[in-house]
Amino acid sequence: MSDDSAASLRTFLPEATPARAVSILAVDDEPSVLEALKRLLRPDGIEVRMAHSGAEALLMLEQDAESIGAIVSDYAMPGMSGAELLRITFQRWPDLTRVLLTGNADLEAASRAVNEGQLSRLYTKPWQPAEFRQAIAQALDQHRMLTENRTLRALAEEQAASLEQWNHRLETQVAERTAELEQANLSLQKGLLGTVQLLLGMLEQRLPDRAARCREVARLAARLAERAGMPKTEIRWVQVAALVHDLGLASLPDALLRRQPAELLLTQRVQYERHPLIGQKMLSRVEELTRLGTWVRHHHERWDGMGYPDRLAGPAIPLPSRIIALADAYLEAAALESGTAPMWRRAQLTSGAFDPGLIGLLQEELQGAPMPTDPSEGPMTVAVENLRVGMVLAEPIRTTSGSVLLAEGERLTEEQVARVLSFSSNAVLQTKTVIVNGSVAEA
Repeated sequence: MSDDSAASLRTFLPEATPARAVSILAVDDEPSVLEALKRLLRPDGIEVRMAHSGAEALLMLEQDAESIGAIVSDYAMPGMSGAELLRITFQRWPDLTRVLLTGNADLEAASRAVNEGQLSRLYTKPWQPAEFRQAIAQALDQHRMLTENRTLRALAEEQAASLEQWNHRLETQVAERTAELEQANLSLQKGLLGTVQLLLGMLEQRLPDRAARCREVARLAARLAERAGMPKTEIRWVQVAALVHDLGLASLPDALLRRQPAELLLTQRVQYERHPLIGQKMLSRVEELTRLGTWVRHHHERWDGMGYPDRLAGPAIPLPSRIIALADAYLEAAALESGTAPMWRRAQLTSGAFDPGLIGLLQEELQGAPMPTDPSEGPMTVAVENLRVGMVLAEPIRTTSGSVLLAEGERLTEEQVARVLSFSSNAVLQTKTVIVNGSVAEA
């Protein structure tokens, strides 16, 4: 890769920026209260800026809101009340964390104002020093997290907007890395292939080890997709999505990537779990890759509905996303504890994380079982009562309300056949017939 291209690529990646010191803005008409707050927070190194009225506080925010992370206001003040001040603050500076102080006499009125000002905290005077110091530290952490997330969103948008401009500049440099990708994408147009090459090249430059794992995931995902009876053209798309499914990780700061997800703090985990959304956004900038972006978005969903980002469950998760999730998790388990990989597969049958039908296909793949025979030419229509285990849906099965019961491409399991028959007997299916990809022997 040329120096110019490498320099251009570096502009596509997040750079560490020094954290800007932020202060809190304390608002109270009693100077003694402001001084007490200042003394309380001095040991924590927190700068306290003081305003004696709501109007003065708004003026200070107008002049330098970026250096303020939280606002702490008394409720009862002459002129503008603390509740009114925080309501205006929420409308104009929504990232600021808002804390309201009140005496017991004002508690009922202050409580009614909580929703109007979208308050983070409500405290009564006199406050408990240790509890209050902790609350202020948490308020500044919340503001810091919001600021970092906004920066990441802006970076992702800038990256996605630059993809097409960079396509011709990196096509030559990453050509030697894309032989496997080209084989998996014979039907893609040259420009679309170049865009995917660019994405893979960016991931490889930022996270070479992760890019290598994505190649392994792509190979296994393609095999599982074939065993699931997906059409050959769809298998190629699944392989492409698997190659770039962790693209969003390239936008995260090094501090997050150096730790395992389970070791992250809550605020860090929230930031980490945005990477499927970032990956989807980058892919969806190219219209032909929008569907792949959806698969990437959902590759951390769980079969039991406890995944992220949308908590989809069961067949509501796109089949390609389920395939990529299982392939990625298995390869990670095999790399860490190769001797316990069979035990890992057995454990997944009851963990609720993965599609049980796909776990069976993974077992077949690892045991070297023959691939299922290709379905006969063209789809065929069968009555619901004639559905058999192993048939592959050519169209989704929908309920009378329009919800998808089973998605296109599903290879029917015994449990799914029983479920379809139950829905049909209760007259909640749109049709009495189902379109499948040819005749498939019972598995």
